[in-house]
Amino acid sequence: MKCRKFLIKFFIIFYFLFSQSNAFEIVRDTELEQFTDDIISLLLQSNNLESEDLKIYFVKSDQVNAFVTGGQNIFINTELILTANDYREYAAVLAHELAHILGGHIFNTSIEISNLSNKALPIYLLGIIGMIAGATDAGIAGVMVGQASVSDNFSYYSRTQEASADQAAVKLLCNNGINGKFLMEFLKKIENVNESFALDENNYRSTHPLVQNRVGWINSSLENYNDCDYNTDKIFQKKFDLLKAKLHGFTHPHYETEAVYNSTDDVDLYATAVSNYFQGNHKKSIENMKRLIKKHPSNPFYNELLGEIYFANNDYESATFYHEAAINNIDKVNDLYYMIMGNYLLTFEETNKLTEAILNLKKSLLINSENAYAWYLLSRAYAQTGSISLANYATAERYFLIGERELSYEFAVKALKQIEENSPEWYRSNDLIEILQKEVSKR
Repeated sequence: MKCRKFLIKFFIIFYFLFSQSNAFEIVRDTELEQFTDDIISLLLQSNNLESEDLKIYFVKSDQVNAFVTGGQNIFINTELILTANDYREYAAVLAHELAHILGGHIFNTSIEISNLSNKALPIYLLGIIGMIAGATDAGIAGVMVGQASVSDNFSYYSRTQEASADQAAVKLLCNNGINGKFLMEFLKKIENVNESFALDENNYRSTHPLVQNRVGWINSSLENYNDCDYNTDKIFQKKFDLLKAKLHGFTHPHYETEAVYNSTDDVDLYATAVSNYFQGNHKKSIENMKRLIKKHPSNPFYNELLGEIYFANNDYESATFYHEAAINNIDKVNDLYYMIMGNYLLTFEETNKLTEAILNLKKSLLINSENAYAWYLLSRAYAQTGSISLANYATAERYFLIGERELSYEFAVKALKQIEENSPEWYRSNDLIEILQKEVSKR
């Protein structure tokens, strides 16, 4: 079919932020996002900050790392999640990053940057901006050079922030039913991981204090919470084990996944189903997923994956059937689920299926209007139903989001010529034209 080359071939959706040197690979997955949101919501129960106020980005990387950037953006590397054996270790990392945000450390750090020398400032900022823009390797190198150039006062200030964040993280954990000692346990674990990189500390002045110092601060904080020795939540742990299994199958070589996950329990079947899927052994993946769904028919993530596998094999009826089961069984449908359903429905030629595709894509964009791929799919859906003016409008929105200003302006002008007056799309097309007119005219 002519549309097949446009189909999504992976159940985990990727967004690539390109720079001249490299790609910063951001992973989007409903199971991953929902689990993380559940933990963050638990940690923020007694705070004014809401999980919806945060932007969480998952980076496909074999480096164990997590960090906060300006505003309320948290970046988490996939390998960090895989390194944690207990969901409480992952929760401890999230608590630490949340503590930076709640403590206003990012804002304070921006003030401290003004104290840097003119020589150090551009290097430091190029590092931070480079990572966000997509130059992963260059970005990290820039940060290392920049941090090595900053004054000792700034390094000390950063250490103070880390101490404060560790202590605040213990408070977040203990006040919300999670054993705070897991922050200490995870720090010891990542210290061993970091040693494998053989960094020469004489040549690199880290803004993070030594682990033994942080353990001291954490122990001191734990003394204030005699009742923080909470037991594990078995439901959370089961969900975390399944999430890790999925991530391992996605991020690690097939032979590694099969070596680690070699039994017939749910977690191992899930991991090898994912790994076999990316390996191209779809028959084995389907076999595993059907066994899992037979035991747990209401698990949305099992149904989602099986639907994706059928979609990759051009069985669109089965794909929509299982994905609909995923939507019906998930607690809170996010933009990805509606977008994927819209994409599946675009493979059919029936008018009612295309109309349903448009409805799903509009639901997706109502939840997340910044999903550029959903706008692309919506433009295709409109074009397939003969609504060219609306297709032009959706294309204008997509180009606006990906920074193609001239093309966005061009398609917004086209849309306005035939679009229904006083409709939401008509008003938005006018808004785009007004926003872009001055910028385009200067070029």
